[in-house]
Amino acid sequence: MNKNHLVTQSNSLVDARYHEPLSARQQKIVLSVVSKIQIDDEDFKIYEVRIRDFHEMLGLEGEPKYTEMKKITEELLKKSLEITREKGRLLQVNWFSSIEYFEHEGRIEFSFDPKLKPYLLDLKKAYTSYRLSNILSLSSASSIRLYELMKKWEYLGKWEITIEKLKDRLGIKQQSYNVYGNFKNRIIVPSINELNEKTDIQISFKEIKTGRKVVGFEFTIRHSPEKEIKLSKPEKKETKKPEVLSKQDELRARLNEFADGYQFDTAFFAQLHQGASLIWQDDAEQELEWLIRYVNEEKTVKNPLGFIKSKITSAWEIHEAGGHITFADLQPMKERHIGRQEKLPEWFTSKDEPKEAAEPNSELTKEKDQLLKKLAEKKERLAKKDTPSS
Repeated sequence: MNKNHLVTQSNSLVDARYHEPLSARQQKIVLSVVSKIQIDDEDFKIYEVRIRDFHEMLGLEGEPKYTEMKKITEELLKKSLEITREKGRLLQVNWFSSIEYFEHEGRIEFSFDPKLKPYLLDLKKAYTSYRLSNILSLSSASSIRLYELMKKWEYLGKWEITIEKLKDRLGIKQQSYNVYGNFKNRIIVPSINELNEKTDIQISFKEIKTGRKVVGFEFTIRHSPEKEIKLSKPEKKETKKPEVLSKQDELRARLNEFADGYQFDTAFFAQLHQGASLIWQDDAEQELEWLIRYVNEEKTVKNPLGFIKSKITSAWEIHEAGGHITFADLQPMKERHIGRQEKLPEWFTSKDEPKEAAEPNSELTKEKDQLLKKLAEKKERLAKKDTPSS
């Protein structure tokens, strides 16, 4: 496993569908091999894992049993996934083109299918990243898949999806789960409880209804880094090689130099940067720097990381509604003076949690209301489109 144990995939790969879902053990095998991909890898390599490591990770008892591992990977090679591509294209592919055992050497070599290169290598936008340790203790396949999907939307803090689409993402095909109560009580609630207990996120949900029928869920997602499970057995130290930082890590290091009394960790910043890049593209670094400088000077902000995330979330809502917003003219309260014209609506300067402005009759507040109305109309259209006909 690589030293940071990070699993990074494109969002298209996170959203992939399986005709036959992977078991929890098979998912852990796949994701642990994905975590061995280095940020600077320009092409796939042959990725090696010790059989004993897999044996411990999968909770297999006794001495490593090669026949047991071979059975798990043999079934894995039979399961394909579908990735939706541009212009109506659909890719059907397996994770690995080959898996080779070296029984007397106690290791396994994995070769990824070359068609997966765009989804695992040189990812600069629209990707999801998390620590492998978060999924290793999860007991069910549904919990692992739901965790990945939640991490994709963590930077926004909310995610809405229809029941049918969620079943599709989780690979739920049993007819018994066509009964909503069964699906909720046997899949969704237990999976969420497990994620809340064992991983770095906290999830709650509301039911979306059409009349009296539940047609979807609205999930609320919060980051809880203090609960993240760390791997207990570090690898043996090897001769250190000069560390090559990715562009994102270099950006994180630069912005951490501006941060006063707080720092961005790798996983949190990956989600934050993804959202900022989608909104401001090449100007993302400048916008984040302006926001950090504001937080440093605005002494009423008690939770800098939560505040920054809430502002990126609010900016995304305006971006989605077709508006444009910038942090360039945002100044701390103590430096404001009467008559100053801000590019940001006044409601956007609330502390810690977004609030409505105290005086909602300003022109800027009207602009905000119009933009959010457009967003609501867009969501309503999408909801109607996704709602299955009865």
